[in-house]
Formats: sequence, structure tokens, C-alpha cells
Amino acid sequence: MSSHARNGGIRIAVLGLHLLAFLLLAHGYENSVSVIYASEGFHYTPNDDKWLTALGLTAALSILTPLRSDRASTLFYHLVLCIVLIPMLVLFHAEDQPGEYVAQVAVGYVLSICLRPLMTLGPPAWLRMSPHGLRRAFLAVALLYIAAILAMGGGRYLNFDMTRVYDLRADAAGNLPSFFDYLSPLVSKVVVPTALVLSILHRQVFAALVFALCSVLIFGLTAHKSPLFYPLLVLGVYLASSRKQLALLLGVAVVALLGLSLADFWMARHYDDEVYGWTGKLVMRRVFFLPAQLNFMYYDFFSRNEWVWFSNSKLTLGLANYPYDLPVTHLIGREYFDSESMGANTGWFGSGYMQAGFAGVLLYAAVIAAVFCYVDGCARRSGKQALMTAAVVVPLFALLTSSDLLTAFFTHGLYLNLLVLACLINKEPLHARRPSHQRASSLRYPRLRQAVPQPGSAGI
Repeated sequence: MSSHARNGGIRIAVLGLHLLAFLLLAHGYENSVSVIYASEGFHYTPNDDKWLTALGLTAALSILTPLRSDRASTLFYHLVLCIVLIPMLVLFHAEDQPGEYVAQVAVGYVLSICLRPLMTLGPPAWLRMSPHGLRRAFLAVALLYIAAILAMGGGRYLNFDMTRVYDLRADAAGNLPSFFDYLSPLVSKVVVPTALVLSILHRQVFAALVFALCSVLIFGLTAHKSPLFYPLLVLGVYLASSRKQLALLLGVAVVALLGLSLADFWMARHYDDEVYGWTGKLVMRRVFFLPAQLNFMYYDFFSRNEWVWFSNSKLTLGLANYPYDLPVTHLIGREYFDSESMGANTGWFGSGYMQAGFAGVLLYAAVIAAVFCYVDGCARRSGKQALMTAAVVVPLFALLTSSDLLTAFFTHGLYLNLLVLACLINKEPLHARRPSHQRASSLRYPRLRQAVPQPGSAGI
């Protein structure tokens, strides 16, 4: 079979998986999510005229999404399509959501795909550190971070019971200085997961166990569940990115998760046991529909109210006045969930619209295309695509699903991940470079080298 025919077959298979994901999500929303979680704003009010449009847009975006397994960005584009766009298209039909915003989101996504090949970005050459040196530095940071929490009395909040995390989280956070609000995400989302993958890559079993233990301790000391799952996410992405036909593999995984969620909802309806229903709640409701729902909430609010124009960040140097009395995430929590304490985070599409409307969505699309280009360039130059993809997946996943662009860069540590990629590429120290006279391969005419007396040869 020719490569063209094989690629065509893969494209058809991936398209079929995306359409199947759409149908599973539509079925799950109508029969489970909107029934169980109607009090949380999931209402089934379908517009049948939008059904074919939603299905057709799913097919079109699937066909436009890159399939190349030799680019790290392929994984991230498919994550956006499967976790954000397809659920939004389901809600476009099932909740009669506005088509104008769906069109803006689709244009922004396609723009990011089109801009990616037109850009050329590479890592700075001055950053140099070997993988072993980077791992040792990260180990020191992780241990000092844990020791600092214990030194400030954080040990009294140590807890490994996941059912008690919400009871202890506020007290554990209040016990720490405010700068830990910025330090903790860097350690839990960048330092520990990246070092864990580096340890596994270099077969440092003891170091991998130490970093895994650090993740558990950070969970126990901060009452945040995510440090337990970030290493698993990074490791899973590393293993998946090591395989060919990544898009096909991801499509199968998404369909399998949705099928498992539907089965779990069915078991919860037919068997009176609290163990059933959790998978559907965490996967179909939390991972797929909640980010999509929040995007529409942001559009609904900021299409009727003033845009933020980056006044909620230091980017404007305080020259722009923030127009609201609460941070945006808590503002949305108050307006749509009747709770000022709720932080309703959204990803690229909602936060881009929040900043500057459709222009904000397009601006964020261009920046994300540049980030993808940079990661692709690092992966190509290093020859270690799986490692490069895994090293940035945590903050990029937050950017795509639950974080503003600037927050992802500076609070979730995306800037640090991008610097780590540069270190992993420029890993040869300057003093370790061989002098030019020792590089026979650098001579244009290697045969002439035999006729030229060499230093240290006989007769010199």
C-alpha cells in the first residue's frame, strides 16, 4: 500500500473516531449529564436545525487538523479538537448556543493551524544544561520546597485522604506566604513532572521514585489533588508520543473514555451503589463538558459587558483600569453559579474573548501557533519529540482548557517549560566542545588532511 493511500486511510479512521466522539457526547449529554447535573446549568434545550451544522463542523475541523506524528503540536491540536471544540459543538446543538461564537472559535482554531507552518522559532543558544544537571537542580528545588512547607508548620495539615482535601485546602494555603501561590504551580506542574520523565528516560529508577514521592508529599501538604495526576499525565503523553499514528491513538483513547463514562452512568442508574457515577462525572462532565460550558458563559457575559483589555494583568503596567469588582474567574462564578468564591476558569477561547472579543481570540491563536512552532522546532532539533511534548503538556493543557494565556505563561510556568526545552537541546557545555582542528569531518577536502602534517605526528 502506498504512503498516500495509507495516510488517506488513517485520515478516514481519525475522522470516524471524531464523529463517534461527537455522537457519544451528544447521547451522554441528553440522557445523563443534563439529567443528573441540571442544577449546575446543564440544560437540554436542543435546536434540531443545528444538528447537521454541528456534525458538519466536526467533520470539517477534523479534516483540517494535522495528522503528522513527527510534530509535537499534533497532540495539542487534537486535544483542543477533542476536549474543547467537539463538546462545544455538541452544546451548540443540545443547548442552542450562539452560532456566532462557534464560528469565531472555529476561525481562531483554523488560524492557529494555518499560522503554525509559516513561523520559524528556535530556542536561545545561551541556555545550556545537561539532563543530569537539570534533574539534580530540580531535585534540589523540590526538596527545598517541601522542607520550607514543613519548616513553616505545614506538617500539621498533612493529609492523604482525597475526600478531605477541600476541608484542609484553605488552611494549608493560609499557612504559607503569598509568593507560594506562584511557587507551588511551578514546582508541581513543571519541576517534578519534568524531572520524573527525565529520570525514567535515563533509567534512573531511584530518582524516579524520589520524584514520585515528592508528588505525593506535595499533594498531602497542599491539599491539591492535581500534583498526583500531573506526573501520570506527563508520563502518559511521553509514552503515547513515542508511538506512530498519535492522532489515531488519541482518538481511540477519547472514544474509550467516553464509552466508559456512558457505561458508568448506566450502572449508576440501574444499581444503587455509590461507586458508580464517578467516572462519568469526572470524565464526561468535568473534562469534556465543563470547559465547553464555561467558554459559552464567558462569551455570554462579555458579549454584553465591557471587555477586559488585559487590565487584569501587569502587561498594561497599571495604565488600563480593570472594570469589575472581582477577578474575572470569581465574577463568572458569581454571575452563573451564584458563588463569589468559585473560580470559574476557562481556556484559550473564553479568555481570549474576555480580553478583546473576536480580536482577542485571533491574537491568542497567533501566540499559541508561535508556542507550538517553538516546541516543534525544539523537538526536531533534539530528536526527542516524546520528551519535548511531555515537558510542556501540563501548562499547555491548562492554556487550552482552563487558563488565560498570561496566567499559563507566568503562573502555570509555561515560560519555564520553554526554557527547559532549550536547556535539553543545548546540553553540551561550551568548554566540552572539541577544538576545530580535531574535527576531521569539518574539512571540505578530507583527503588533503592525509598530506598535511598533524600535531604530534612523526617528524614534528
